Amino acid sequence: MTSSSLSLPARRILRALLLSSLIPASSAAFAGAADAVYTPTVEQGETEFELRGGYRDFGNGPNEHAFVFDVGYGVTNRWRTEAVLEYAAEGGERGKLEALEWENVFVLTEPGKYWMDLGLLAEYEHTFADGPDEVKIGPLLQKEIGPAVANLNFRFKHEVGSGASNDTGLDYRWQLRWRGNEALEWGAQGFGELGVIGHLGEGDWHSAGPAVFGMHRLPGRDKIRYNAALLAGLSSGAPDAALRFQVEYEMY
Repeated sequence: MTSSSLSLPARRILRALLLSSLIPASSAAFAGAADAVYTPTVEQGETEFELRGGYRDFGNGPNEHAFVFDVGYGVTNRWRTEAVLEYAAEGGERGKLEALEWENVFVLTEPGKYWMDLGLLAEYEHTFADGPDEVKIGPLLQKEIGPAVANLNFRFKHEVGSGASNDTGLDYRWQLRWRGNEALEWGAQGFGELGVIGHLGEGDWHSAGPAVFGMHRLPGRDKIRYNAALLAGLSSGAPDAALRFQVEYEMY
Protein backbone atom coordinates (compact mmCIF):
# COMPACT_ATOMS: atom_id res chain seq x y z
CA MET A 1 0.00 0.00 0.00
CA THR A 2 1.40 3.44 -0.91
CA SER A 3 0.90 6.62 1.09
CA SER A 4 -1.20 8.05 -1.73
CA SER A 5 -3.70 5.18 -1.39
CA LEU A 6 -4.34 5.86 2.30
CA SER A 7 -7.40 7.79 3.40
CA LEU A 8 -6.93 11.27 4.87
CA PRO A 9 -7.65 10.16 8.50
CA ALA A 10 -5.18 7.27 8.17
CA ARG A 11 -2.47 9.63 6.86
CA ARG A 12 -3.08 11.94 9.84
CA ILE A 13 -2.54 9.08 12.27
CA LEU A 14 0.65 7.93 10.51
CA ARG A 15 1.96 11.51 10.50
CA ALA A 16 1.36 11.79 14.26
CA LEU A 17 3.22 8.51 14.86
CA LEU A 18 6.20 9.55 12.74
CA LEU A 19 6.53 12.96 14.38
CA SER A 20 6.26 11.44 17.85
CA SER A 21 9.04 8.95 17.14
CA LEU A 22 11.50 11.83 16.65
CA ILE A 23 10.96 13.29 20.12
CA PRO A 24 13.69 12.89 22.76
CA ALA A 25 13.32 10.76 25.83
CA SER A 26 12.07 11.69 29.26
CA SER A 27 12.94 10.20 32.64
CA ALA A 28 9.73 9.04 34.28
CA ALA A 29 6.07 8.20 33.75
CA PHE A 30 3.39 10.34 35.38
CA ALA A 31 0.77 10.66 32.65
CA GLY A 32 -1.72 8.84 34.89
CA ALA A 33 -2.71 12.29 36.11
CA ALA A 34 -4.46 12.70 32.73
CA ASP A 35 -6.11 9.26 32.65
CA ALA A 36 -9.61 8.94 31.18
CA VAL A 37 -12.65 6.71 31.55
CA TYR A 38 -13.30 4.74 28.35
CA THR A 39 -16.64 3.67 26.90
CA PRO A 40 -17.34 0.67 24.60
CA THR A 41 -18.61 2.87 21.76
CA VAL A 42 -17.11 3.35 18.29
CA GLU A 43 -18.34 5.20 15.19
CA GLN A 44 -16.96 4.02 11.86
CA GLY A 45 -15.33 6.78 9.81
CA GLU A 46 -14.99 9.16 12.76
CA THR A 47 -11.67 10.99 13.18
CA GLU A 48 -11.04 12.15 16.74
CA PHE A 49 -8.60 14.71 18.10
CA GLU A 50 -8.35 14.66 21.89
CA LEU A 51 -6.59 16.68 24.58
CA ARG A 52 -6.51 15.52 28.20
CA GLY A 53 -4.87 17.13 31.18
CA GLY A 54 -4.56 16.51 34.88
CA TYR A 55 -2.96 17.66 38.13
CA ARG A 56 -2.37 15.62 41.28
CA ASP A 57 -1.56 17.13 44.66
CA PHE A 58 0.33 14.83 47.04
CA GLY A 59 0.63 16.13 50.59
CA ASN A 60 3.75 14.08 51.37
CA GLY A 61 5.36 13.99 47.96
CA PRO A 62 5.97 15.90 44.74
CA ASN A 63 2.92 16.95 42.78
CA GLU A 64 2.30 15.72 39.23
CA HIS A 65 0.79 17.23 36.12
CA ALA A 66 0.32 15.74 32.69
CA PHE A 67 -1.12 16.37 29.23
CA VAL A 68 -2.08 13.78 26.64
CA PHE A 69 -2.80 14.39 22.95
CA ASP A 70 -4.14 11.69 20.69
CA VAL A 71 -5.49 11.19 17.19
CA GLY A 72 -7.91 8.34 16.59
CA TYR A 73 -9.95 6.83 13.79
CA GLY A 74 -12.98 4.52 13.76
CA VAL A 75 -11.79 1.83 11.35
CA THR A 76 -15.05 -0.14 11.68
CA ASN A 77 -18.09 0.15 13.94
CA ARG A 78 -16.30 -2.28 16.29
CA TRP A 79 -12.71 -0.99 16.30
CA ARG A 80 -11.11 2.41 16.95
CA THR A 81 -7.35 2.87 16.91
CA GLU A 82 -5.42 5.86 18.29
CA ALA A 83 -1.90 7.28 18.42
CA VAL A 84 -1.23 8.87 21.81
CA LEU A 85 1.52 11.24 22.92
CA GLU A 86 2.10 11.83 26.65
CA TYR A 87 3.73 14.83 28.36
CA ALA A 88 4.26 14.99 32.12
CA ALA A 89 6.21 16.53 34.98
CA GLU A 90 6.77 15.91 38.66
CA GLY A 91 7.26 18.55 41.36
CA GLY A 92 9.07 21.63 40.14
CA GLU A 93 10.91 19.78 37.40
CA ARG A 94 10.59 20.76 33.78
CA GLY A 95 7.96 18.78 31.89
CA LYS A 96 9.00 16.32 29.18
CA LEU A 97 7.44 14.14 26.51
CA GLU A 98 7.50 10.75 28.17
CA ALA A 99 5.77 8.12 26.04
CA LEU A 100 4.14 7.18 22.74
CA GLU A 101 1.19 4.83 22.93
CA TRP A 102 -0.84 2.78 20.49
CA GLU A 103 -4.36 2.43 21.84
CA ASN A 104 -7.27 0.33 20.58
CA VAL A 105 -10.92 0.08 21.64
CA PHE A 106 -12.92 -2.95 20.54
CA VAL A 107 -16.72 -3.21 20.84
CA LEU A 108 -17.60 -6.82 21.74
CA THR A 109 -21.40 -6.60 22.02
CA GLU A 110 -24.04 -4.75 20.04
CA PRO A 111 -24.88 -1.58 22.03
CA GLY A 112 -28.12 -1.96 23.99
CA LYS A 113 -28.74 -5.57 22.95
CA TYR A 114 -27.70 -7.24 26.21
CA TRP A 115 -27.97 -6.45 29.91
CA MET A 116 -24.58 -4.74 29.74
CA ASP A 117 -22.47 -3.39 26.89
CA LEU A 118 -18.98 -4.90 26.76
CA GLY A 119 -15.77 -3.72 25.11
CA LEU A 120 -12.04 -4.21 25.35
CA LEU A 121 -9.19 -1.72 25.71
CA ALA A 122 -5.72 -2.77 24.48
CA GLU A 123 -2.70 -0.46 24.70
CA TYR A 124 1.03 -0.64 24.03
CA GLU A 125 3.10 2.13 25.62
CA HIS A 126 6.65 2.85 24.47
CA THR A 127 8.52 4.96 26.98
CA PHE A 128 11.13 7.48 25.85
CA ALA A 129 13.08 6.88 29.08
CA ASP A 130 15.53 4.06 29.74
CA GLY A 131 13.32 1.23 30.87
CA PRO A 132 10.72 -1.31 29.80
CA ASP A 133 7.63 -0.64 27.73
CA GLU A 134 4.19 -1.60 29.02
CA VAL A 135 1.20 -3.56 27.71
CA LYS A 136 -2.24 -2.72 29.12
CA ILE A 137 -5.46 -4.60 28.49
CA GLY A 138 -8.83 -4.82 30.16
CA PRO A 139 -12.62 -4.85 29.85
CA LEU A 140 -14.84 -1.82 29.29
CA LEU A 141 -18.29 -2.14 30.88
CA GLN A 142 -21.32 0.09 30.33
CA LYS A 143 -24.81 -0.12 31.82
CA GLU A 144 -27.80 2.20 31.47
CA ILE A 145 -29.66 2.62 34.77
CA GLY A 146 -32.78 4.73 34.23
CA PRO A 147 -31.61 8.24 33.35
CA ALA A 148 -28.00 7.43 34.21
CA VAL A 149 -25.17 5.71 32.35
CA ALA A 150 -22.53 3.85 34.38
CA ASN A 151 -19.07 2.91 33.07
CA LEU A 152 -16.41 0.74 34.68
CA ASN A 153 -12.94 -0.01 33.32
CA PHE A 154 -10.37 -2.49 34.61
CA ARG A 155 -6.85 -2.50 33.19
CA PHE A 156 -4.15 -5.15 33.61
CA LYS A 157 -0.65 -3.70 33.18
CA HIS A 158 2.51 -5.68 32.45
CA GLU A 159 5.99 -4.48 31.57
CA VAL A 160 7.85 -5.88 28.55
CA GLY A 161 11.42 -5.51 27.36
CA SER A 162 14.74 -5.06 29.11
CA GLY A 163 14.40 -4.70 32.87
CA ALA A 164 10.70 -5.62 32.91
CA SER A 165 9.11 -6.73 36.15
CA ASN A 166 7.27 -10.06 36.37
CA ASP A 167 4.40 -8.39 38.23
CA THR A 168 1.05 -7.59 36.60
CA GLY A 169 -0.69 -4.55 38.06
CA LEU A 170 -4.40 -3.84 38.08
CA ASP A 171 -6.07 -0.43 38.08
CA TYR A 172 -9.61 0.79 37.53
CA ARG A 173 -11.66 3.86 36.67
CA TRP A 174 -15.40 4.48 36.68
CA GLN A 175 -17.97 7.16 36.01
CA LEU A 176 -21.67 7.77 36.50
CA ARG A 177 -23.39 10.31 34.24
CA TRP A 178 -26.98 11.55 34.55
CA ARG A 179 -28.39 12.28 31.09
CA GLY A 180 -30.25 15.55 30.60
CA ASN A 181 -29.21 18.71 28.79
CA GLU A 182 -26.42 17.38 26.55
CA ALA A 183 -24.52 20.66 26.85
CA LEU A 184 -24.04 20.13 30.60
CA GLU A 185 -24.65 16.90 32.47
CA TRP A 186 -23.66 16.03 36.03
CA GLY A 187 -22.08 12.92 37.48
CA ALA A 188 -19.06 11.50 39.26
CA GLN A 189 -15.77 9.81 38.40
CA GLY A 190 -13.31 7.65 40.29
CA PHE A 191 -9.80 6.29 39.73
CA GLY A 192 -7.59 3.92 41.64
CA GLU A 193 -4.96 1.20 41.83
CA LEU A 194 -5.72 -2.27 43.20
CA GLY A 195 -2.16 -3.56 43.49
CA VAL A 196 -0.49 -6.45 41.67
CA ILE A 197 -2.01 -9.83 40.86
CA GLY A 198 -1.32 -12.19 43.73
CA HIS A 199 -1.06 -9.31 46.21
CA LEU A 200 -4.19 -7.27 45.52
CA GLY A 201 -4.90 -4.71 48.21
CA GLU A 202 -1.23 -4.08 48.99
CA GLY A 203 -0.35 -0.51 48.06
CA ASP A 204 -3.79 0.17 46.64
CA TRP A 205 -5.30 3.66 46.54
CA HIS A 206 -8.64 5.19 45.60
CA SER A 207 -9.99 8.63 44.65
CA ALA A 208 -13.38 9.96 43.53
CA GLY A 209 -15.33 13.17 43.12
CA PRO A 210 -17.92 15.17 41.19
CA ALA A 211 -17.73 15.47 37.40
CA VAL A 212 -19.38 17.40 34.58
CA PHE A 213 -19.96 16.21 31.01
CA GLY A 214 -21.12 17.92 27.85
CA MET A 215 -21.35 17.94 24.08
CA HIS A 216 -21.63 20.77 21.55
CA ARG A 217 -22.89 19.93 18.04
CA LEU A 218 -21.27 21.68 15.08
CA PRO A 219 -22.62 22.08 11.53
CA GLY A 220 -22.86 18.71 9.84
CA ARG A 221 -22.12 15.73 12.06
CA ASP A 222 -19.04 17.12 13.83
CA LYS A 223 -19.11 17.40 17.63
CA ILE A 224 -17.07 18.65 20.56
CA ARG A 225 -17.27 16.55 23.73
CA TYR A 226 -15.86 17.52 27.09
CA ASN A 227 -15.73 16.38 30.70
CA ALA A 228 -13.90 17.35 33.87
CA ALA A 229 -13.68 16.13 37.45
CA LEU A 230 -12.40 17.24 40.85
CA LEU A 231 -11.21 14.21 42.81
CA ALA A 232 -10.41 13.68 46.48
CA GLY A 233 -8.19 10.96 47.91
CA LEU A 234 -10.15 8.28 49.76
CA SER A 235 -7.22 6.24 51.06
CA SER A 236 -3.56 6.49 51.98
CA GLY A 237 -1.33 6.62 48.95
CA ALA A 238 -3.94 8.45 46.88
CA PRO A 239 -3.41 12.05 45.75
CA ASP A 240 -4.89 14.42 48.33
CA ALA A 241 -6.68 16.17 45.48
CA ALA A 242 -6.70 15.91 41.70
CA LEU A 243 -8.17 17.87 38.81
CA ARG A 244 -8.59 16.40 35.33
CA PHE A 245 -10.21 17.44 32.03
CA GLN A 246 -10.81 15.97 28.58
CA VAL A 247 -11.80 17.67 25.30
CA GLU A 248 -12.53 15.78 22.05
CA TYR A 249 -13.19 17.08 18.56
CA GLU A 250 -15.00 14.45 16.49
CA MET A 251 -15.18 14.93 12.75
CA TYR A 252 -16.45 12.92 9.77
